[in-house]
Amino acid sequence: MTMTEDERTVLVAEDDQASRTATRLFLQRVGYHVGEAVDGPSTLREASLGRYDLVLLDLGLPGIDGDEVLSRLRRDGALPVIVLTGRSEESERIRVLDLGADDYVVKPCSLPELEARIRAVLRRGHPAHAVNKVEHGGLVIDRAAHRVEVDGRTVDLTPKEFDLLAFLATAAEQVFSREELLEHVWGSTQEWQDPATVTEHIRRLRLKLEPDPAQPRWLHTVRGIGYRFSGTEDS
Repeated sequence: MTMTEDERTVLVAEDDQASRTATRLFLQRVGYHVGEAVDGPSTLREASLGRYDLVLLDLGLPGIDGDEVLSRLRRDGALPVIVLTGRSEESERIRVLDLGADDYVVKPCSLPELEARIRAVLRRGHPAHAVNKVEHGGLVIDRAAHRVEVDGRTVDLTPKEFDLLAFLATAAEQVFSREELLEHVWGSTQEWQDPATVTEHIRRLRLKLEPDPAQPRWLHTVRGIGYRFSGTEDS
């Protein structure tokens, strides 16, 4: 759905009525159209209508829990999702981002900060999703099917591993710092998330994709700068 800046529509998926209402009223006051969902099934039903630009997803939804809702949303398309949760542990942030969340907000949070996160995610968008299939040698990245193959073998990736690989591959030979990858792939910054998250995801991608992870064919480290995708053997 293509909308102008002042027509953006957000789905607030939250079972607590007071929180849901406060979020809706604030977002409407600053110019968003807002829909509401109170449980997992209604969230999936609303999201499938194609009228929303972003979902604010509370992980504690009844009916179908937030993890499953997030997994289904990410499997079915590229609708941006910001997760709301009461858990602040780093391991939980990494887990949720790996499931495919575009950002992660710990409750309680200020509504102006939440709206700033929404703007950041919507501003970034998902431009790489315009390219449905990327091929480099024996590596095939199929965005429409959300599938990666190496020499004809399907490779099982987490949603965030897939997003990181696809982003780098669609900008082959361009070098990105860890901070830039946090911004473009995670919709985050080093103030909110450890850049080591990127390092760990690159390590895991190499283990899954590269014939020799110690001498990568595709995912190269550029010392002192960051990472780039290339089909060549140099590092």
